[in-house]
Amino acid sequence: MRFRTQALIILPTLVALIAATQATSQSSTPSAELAWAIRYDPKTFDPAKVDEQVSETVRFLTGGVLLRLNPQTQEPQPELAESWTSSADGRVISFRLRSGLRFSDGTSLTSNDVAWSLRRILDPATGAPAAEEFIAPQKVTVETPDPRTVVVRLPQRILGIGKVFDEIAIEPAGRASQGRVTSGPFFLANYKQGQFVQLKANPNYWKRDAAGVQLPYAPGIRLEVVGNREQEIARFQRGAYDLIDPLPPEYYSLLAQKSPGAVRDLGPSLNSEQMWFNQSPAAPLPEFEKAWFQSRAFRVAISQSVHRADLARIAYDGHATPAYGFISPANTLWYNTHLQVPHEDTAAAVRLLSSAGFHKSGDRLYDAAGHQVKFSIVTNSGNSARQKMATLIQQDLAPLGIDVAVVTLDFPALIERLMHSMDYEACLLGLSNVEPDPNAMINVWQSASPNHQWNPSEKTPATPWEAQIDKDMDLQAGSVRLQDRKRAVDDVQQIVADQQPFIYLVYPNALYAVSPQLTGVQPTVFQPGIVWNADSLRLQGSRR
Repeated sequence: MRFRTQALIILPTLVALIAATQATSQSSTPSAELAWAIRYDPKTFDPAKVDEQVSETVRFLTGGVLLRLNPQTQEPQPELAESWTSSADGRVISFRLRSGLRFSDGTSLTSNDVAWSLRRILDPATGAPAAEEFIAPQKVTVETPDPRTVVVRLPQRILGIGKVFDEIAIEPAGRASQGRVTSGPFFLANYKQGQFVQLKANPNYWKRDAAGVQLPYAPGIRLEVVGNREQEIARFQRGAYDLIDPLPPEYYSLLAQKSPGAVRDLGPSLNSEQMWFNQSPAAPLPEFEKAWFQSRAFRVAISQSVHRADLARIAYDGHATPAYGFISPANTLWYNTHLQVPHEDTAAAVRLLSSAGFHKSGDRLYDAAGHQVKFSIVTNSGNSARQKMATLIQQDLAPLGIDVAVVTLDFPALIERLMHSMDYEACLLGLSNVEPDPNAMINVWQSASPNHQWNPSEKTPATPWEAQIDKDMDLQAGSVRLQDRKRAVDDVQQIVADQQPFIYLVYPNALYAVSPQLTGVQPTVFQPGIVWNADSLRLQGSRR
């Protein structure tokens, strides 16, 4: 009896030891270098000056930060700071650094380095985009009571500290290192313009896995500059690349046929595609056209006539979701589940136009003064999905008697029309919503903003509903309680659905391609998509 009892005690111990040994063995298995394509060269390697996507990717992979916004939970998580506290009014934030932190070159990382990095961001001479998040950066102070404590004093509370501090890479005090000395999982080892960016694993990275193995698993990452999608797809198929983010919808089916397990469709992304009419009084358009575009009935009728399901099916090969508002249903925290929208109804559109004084003669629509209703939709050349959507909208509006011309322009020419000459009637473009927090879109919705696209830089709100949007956006920006912010943002969503200043068309789905050899992948619709946990990604086996 005694022997049996001892055996029962020993057996689970052996099982636990074997499992731990296997986990350690698997965790310590060498991983090959990771590789994927980027569309263009980074504009900068200075983490303080990042303002475009490729540079942001490099900063994310190299920059050590105090806090990281977890894209799966949308909650801030500790990184270089093991903990942090905020005062009741949100104006004092205290960070406690982890013990024994070091940079990739082996030098110690202390509160001095954090303070220098923060002050550099806040200095107007740096021109750091992240400084704007602090509202009045020149009034922010940074204190270092001891080598592991940093105290940030703000003139007023800022929204989403996880997102704000996620954008600030901590560098060695006094030496902006251009990503070559970092506290993140990788550091910049080599760069050849037009060819590649080479990152190497930080030998002093602080993070370890559950088995105690130091991260990152991969010895490095090679980002190859490839502007040609066909080349990227071909290299992925032969095993030279480990992922494609994002995967264009026209290539999804191609890869799915040859390697079904490699493609991922996560459903609607945070991004949106929309159309809008030029309502600016300064636009060089006839007054009768401006009257059409400023008419709610006209805009709603157009929205009701668009067959969004066809746009998703044809323009995106089924990999898009019909859109009716500026917040995607993927953004569950902020999406208004009670939103009332003008769904597809051509008969209702005809009645609405009639009530607004429009009438049809033959197969053409005229306004009350006898002007034929016709306009052009401009979009950017080189984007096949947008060109297809514009053509489909052209077909959708034909039964109303509206003539639509589709005009494609190269992007600089398009921006010139939108932001300067204002010489356009309608535009179809997309908006990339990297941030799930709607405050990131405040520059679109506030009427005084130059990015208030349908009528930029209004001196005062042109309409009562725009004034209400201003009020709601200011309320959500200044409120401490999430419930109050949510209520204000819900109201904005409903106003936009009622007024249709933007006619939302589709949310492109989040599409990825991932090599079956790549393990540890936890894809999310939130940026940075596949590589948000790059330190835990591992390539099993060697490249073919």
